[in-house]
Amino acid sequence: MSYGTSPHDYVSRAERCLQQNDPRYLFYAAFELRCAVEARMQQYLESWEHVSKKQKEGWEIKKLGSATERAFKTGDRVMRWRIDDEHETLAVLYYTPVTRKLRSNAERLGDYLHAPKKHHSEGDVWWSDFRALLEEMISQLRIATTGTLMGPALMKGNKIHMSTEVPPGTNLDQIYRHGATMTVHVDYLEELPATLETEAVVWK
Repeated sequence: MSYGTSPHDYVSRAERCLQQNDPRYLFYAAFELRCAVEARMQQYLESWEHVSKKQKEGWEIKKLGSATERAFKTGDRVMRWRIDDEHETLAVLYYTPVTRKLRSNAERLGDYLHAPKKHHSEGDVWWSDFRALLEEMISQLRIATTGTLMGPALMKGNKIHMSTEVPPGTNLDQIYRHGATMTVHVDYLEELPATLETEAVVWK
């Protein structure tokens, strides 16, 4: 059996765990979500040469969060990179960060992933609070794992550097047509739009 370790793999397994009518699966979901947060930030950091090897090897949520903030300096803002030719939009790419709130929630999982100091009965609000946290994190991670830009595009001298991942089945040949004139529009958004463009290259 293959055990995928991409952020999307972790989120998918967590979703399946929450579909089970068994409280023990909440703990399994919490583990998967904690790993998803770590994996997404590590994925971002690994894509850039200016990030140190030590920062790339980290696993603690707080340290990974500090490293991504120093590397990109965009906070919780979403970056939209739209590519147009003379007639139409060819593609739209997004960078969707692991937000401070999501990182804070991931750290809160520690309250649940240690042996409890007291028994929690079936009707204890502790269980509903636990599930609510996990469901909130899944919603946040769906957004954080939507984008295909591995960090915001960065200027180095007079050149722009960017790193992307391309979902299976995606064809970007239209962007690389020889001699085509293209215009890039860059926006920083407070959040990912609820409805994405048909040209958006994202994980679904």
